[in-house]
Amino acid sequence: MSRLKQIKTFLLHNSKVLKKQKKQLNTIPKNQKLDDLSYDMHIWLSPPIAIESAIAIHDMLINIIPKKKYLIDQNLKTFKKKMMFIEKKIKNKLHSIKEKKYFVFHNAYQYFEKYYKIYPLKAFINFPGIQTGVKELYDIKKNLQKHQASCIFIEPQFNTNIINIITRGTNIRTCVLDPLGTSIPLSQDSYIKFLFQLSNQYIRCLNKH
Repeated sequence: MSRLKQIKTFLLHNSKVLKKQKKQLNTIPKNQKLDDLSYDMHIWLSPPIAIESAIAIHDMLINIIPKKKYLIDQNLKTFKKKMMFIEKKIKNKLHSIKEKKYFVFHNAYQYFEKYYKIYPLKAFINFPGIQTGVKELYDIKKNLQKHQASCIFIEPQFNTNIINIITRGTNIRTCVLDPLGTSIPLSQDSYIKFLFQLSNQYIRCLNKH
């Protein structure tokens, strides 16, 4: 099996798109398959996909610049070693929050969450911005209270005023999850630091309950 095919075995479906496509199956010609939009493409949040991608890039680089084989081999070896170390560290850290209840406003983290066995109660797909109506805000708040969520995760670009309205009068904490690692400078260890930062963002909110 090629590395790219191996990566495809790790892909998870985008449940929202998949449901929409399944409803349309009766109108799709029989010889036409569901397209790749049915997959969740936040693949950089998957440690196994990251490793398989690194191996695929390694193999391609050796074919392109064979004179650099030793350096390319060493870079891959170092990356895999660091990934093994950080994965074990993150698993140990996240073990303490496996039973904690939380919500997210962006269904982007399922690769990371599935791999480390932490799962949100729900992902509120609609962006809580200016267009959000009073009824929708009430429904979201009611849902949070009903499930006794301890934390709700938002992203750096979200409207914090809207989030404050939702959580007002509750004990629900609000914390930021950054799926892009925007504050991490580009370096050889950027991806390792990104995974560690993301795990700390979960811990920071959920370990206080």
